[in-house]
Amino acid sequence: MTISPVIPIPIMVIICIALIALKRKGAWNFTRQIIISVLIFAINLRLAIPSDNVTVVKNDIDVLFVVDNTISMLAEDYGSDEERRMDAVRKDVETIMNEFEGARFGLITFDDTANYLIPYTSESSIVLSAVQTLEGRLKEYAGGTSLNISYDAMQQVLENNLGLTDDDDDDDEEDIDEISGENRVQVVFYISDGEITSGDRLRSFERISELVDTGAVLGYGTSAGGPMHVRSYDDDGYELLQYYDNNYNYVTAISKIDEDNLKDLAADINIPYFHMVNHSDLNGAIEAVKLSISEGNFDREKQTGEGQLEIYYILAGVLAALLIYDMIYYRKRLGQER
Repeated sequence: MTISPVIPIPIMVIICIALIALKRKGAWNFTRQIIISVLIFAINLRLAIPSDNVTVVKNDIDVLFVVDNTISMLAEDYGSDEERRMDAVRKDVETIMNEFEGARFGLITFDDTANYLIPYTSESSIVLSAVQTLEGRLKEYAGGTSLNISYDAMQQVLENNLGLTDDDDDDDEEDIDEISGENRVQVVFYISDGEITSGDRLRSFERISELVDTGAVLGYGTSAGGPMHVRSYDDDGYELLQYYDNNYNYVTAISKIDEDNLKDLAADINIPYFHMVNHSDLNGAIEAVKLSISEGNFDREKQTGEGQLEIYYILAGVLAALLIYDMIYYRKRLGQER
């Protein structure tokens, strides 16, 4: 049996003890109170038992994370606590991997160059560990950045994953037609603040759309922007990024999201764009991707095999029945007292 607590167990123990401490009058009433508290505790554990007769989706989904690792992703303007953008990205990547359990995950990062850090793997912990190490370039080596840097790496990874060859550009259309025969769903989560500081214009990503089944562009940052504490070659810690302006004033650098670039990129790839202001904003992106997979013509199938059978919903049914009983009982009691 496995557990996946929603609320940490120590906190739930305190809550349940507090519920029991509010002792009701009458033996049966107090017994129900204890049973309800125990059920709440057990439901929170999300109990699951091993089973060889669980309906599971085939492991035919490949999720590619393309993560902006430029120093602007260290800007502190995420959420009400002004969290660093990259810290929010770490949490969101973990959530996505939990939601797409059973998929394979790959990771591309880009700053001044693009890096295919993690080839597709079902070991999500490897990808998460790699994301945890992303801290932007050293201040001394950070140059102008551009979303265009990610293009070639994305194209190569996605084509290779589908077994396509690109020896002759004239054969591109013929190669793309072969994708429908593949048994993998290509999902891309493109994660960035959209800033282009190299002077480039955003190139067309339409070719990528032919290689992607679904996904989302996730934009981090605000229009007001935020300061950045970055790593320096001469310092083990972080220092506030500052520079001299045209009037030789020493000012703090502020990074602002460029949603126009992100929306254009999403339109080219034919996937939706989501502005990530709070962690809850990720729910819409995940649901959109799941819906497009379930409704898509991907020749998906379900099969019976080994897995974890969740049983907490059975306890939830018992809890609901007791709560309904309680409501009816106390309404009648109040009516009698009047």
